Amino acid sequence: MIAFLQPLALLGLAVAALPTVLHLFTRRVPPTVTFPAVRYLAETERQQSRRLKLRHLLLLLLRTALLTSVVLAAARPVVRVGLGGAHAPTALVLVVDNSLSSGAVVEGRRVVDLLAARARTILRRVNESDRLWLMQVDGLPRAATPAEALALLGGLEPSPRRLDLGQAVRAAAGVVESEALPSREVVVLSDLQRSAFSGGEPIATRVLAWAPGVMPEDRSLDSAAVEPPVWSPSGHVVAAVGGMRRAPVALRLSMGGREVARAVAYPGDRPSLPARGGRPGWLAARVALDPDELRGDDEWFLAVRVAEPAPAAAEAGAGRYVAEALAVLQEGGRAGRGRTVVLADRLAGVRSIILPPADPAAVGALNRSLAARGVPWRLGDRLDGEWQLRADGLGADGAAVRRRYRLVGSGVVLARADDEPWLVRDRDVVLLGSRLEDPWTDLPFTAGFVPFLDLLINRIAAGETRSLRAHPGDVVVLPADLEAVLTASGPLSLAGDRRITAPREPGVYFLRGVGGDTVGALEVNHDPRESRLAPVDRRLLRAAVGPGAELLSDGALDRELFGGARRADLSGALWLVALLAAALEFAVASIGAGTGRGRL
Repeated sequence: MIAFLQPLALLGLAVAALPTVLHLFTRRVPPTVTFPAVRYLAETERQQSRRLKLRHLLLLLLRTALLTSVVLAAARPVVRVGLGGAHAPTALVLVVDNSLSSGAVVEGRRVVDLLAARARTILRRVNESDRLWLMQVDGLPRAATPAEALALLGGLEPSPRRLDLGQAVRAAAGVVESEALPSREVVVLSDLQRSAFSGGEPIATRVLAWAPGVMPEDRSLDSAAVEPPVWSPSGHVVAAVGGMRRAPVALRLSMGGREVARAVAYPGDRPSLPARGGRPGWLAARVALDPDELRGDDEWFLAVRVAEPAPAAAEAGAGRYVAEALAVLQEGGRAGRGRTVVLADRLAGVRSIILPPADPAAVGALNRSLAARGVPWRLGDRLDGEWQLRADGLGADGAAVRRRYRLVGSGVVLARADDEPWLVRDRDVVLLGSRLEDPWTDLPFTAGFVPFLDLLINRIAAGETRSLRAHPGDVVVLPADLEAVLTASGPLSLAGDRRITAPREPGVYFLRGVGGDTVGALEVNHDPRESRLAPVDRRLLRAAVGPGAELLSDGALDRELFGGARRADLSGALWLVALLAAALEFAVASIGAGTGRGRL
């Protein structure tokens, strides 16, 4: 099978018809008038005419062959060599992307199985003079022999993790460029999701990317969240449905292994599933879609905290907006009446939410009472400026802060003003850096203020930290008051830096506090970017990786591997044919011209 590296040059084949057209125009025969005196020359003329016709036909064929050969040589035809395939020693990194999206089914087969089969074909061409590395979803290139790589591919399965192909290719290029071999290549076997290619420094290494075919239309669960964060005892789970297929899909909410709610939604919708939590405590919940061609993104795990509403009171020092918001919560049954939780500008009661005093002179007394209680946080200097709240899961994201105290100390930080602590906690004490009123912050004037206060009150009463969210394999930093993460294989103890690697399997993993109680949960779910199956094109591939990247079909990949060892370029032979045709055309034309002059 012949392929062309410059197929647009084939448009020049139209020029090859030019000699034929000119030949037809010159075939006009003038009228013949026979004179008696020249009749004896008729036979000689007929013989000469046959010789001229033969010469013209030969010139026509040579000129057509000349033009055709030039055009075909410019198009650079290549042909696959059926035998041999020897190549120069090559440093090769084989990237096999078995991320979550590789579990999609294409024409009856999983993408991961197609990738593994293609990888085995490539490994059969690796010889002893080559250096080989195999990279999978963890993004780590591992040196291997072909036999070792085949063994690793034997048990290849889709992983819940995501592989950033941009970073993976740059890491692979760094490996092969360090090798002193004549040839260096990175081969990427993947579904080549557009969302998997992050930008970065372009590389000069030869990158050959192969995709298994057209990906299916997918429907996915992109997120799910509990509202309100603490149920007493009922609430909602709000899900986000993703995908491109405009068809309804059924959702099911399960808690404690029992289905408790259903809904129907379209991609792009955010359906709400109401449910009751039952007895106070922690529950693991799961939202699921009907399975489709990619099953790894059809469910989402989350934790539900059920607790009775905490009795709360607001002292005058907390401010008017706090008192009004608390009254709304009490009328709606989200807070009781009492002093279990006290909102004030001083340390009041066992469970306290403390705002900075309106009188700066009272700051010193507040700091001394915090120190006497053993709280490691203090109010520092008062600052004026412009900051934005970052409070994931508290409903206060994006609110503006214009005045605050610097919070000095160490411990659990629940929210930040840009990069500095603004809302912190130590056991049963929460300390804010700003008063919840104008001109300190515009948070009291946002729709999230009452839910924000609801969460603070009931979280303090329940004595738990917030739920943490991660993707499989992410590095997670846990708060200082946690002792262990509870997994199916037993408690996962924490190292000194409080960092753990999130479990590989999606699910809910409860967090145990220093006192032995369950104080939170780690929710591990797939990365929603894995559900975006739109493939990259050649232009975007080169923009993300570098000018040496090629997007290849199955046959083209086989030809281009190892520097094109199984590809013969025919352009040289065609230029030789063109040169020979030009020489013969010149010779025939010259002989014909000389013969004509002799007759004259």
